[in-house]
Amino acid sequence: MGMFISTVTGFFVVLMIAMAMFIHYLRVGLDSKSSVRIDSKPTEKF
Repeated sequence: MGMFISTVTGFFVVLMIAMAMFIHYLRVGLDSKSSVRIDSKPTEKF
């Protein structure tokens, strides 16, 4: 029974670390403010 609990706990910890890294990537790597700085909205209408 101890082996089962440690396996489930270890898998849960690895899963939580992977989810935290994915959320961190989405928050930092896909920063929406940088799109305005790189390609700003044109001021003239055509």
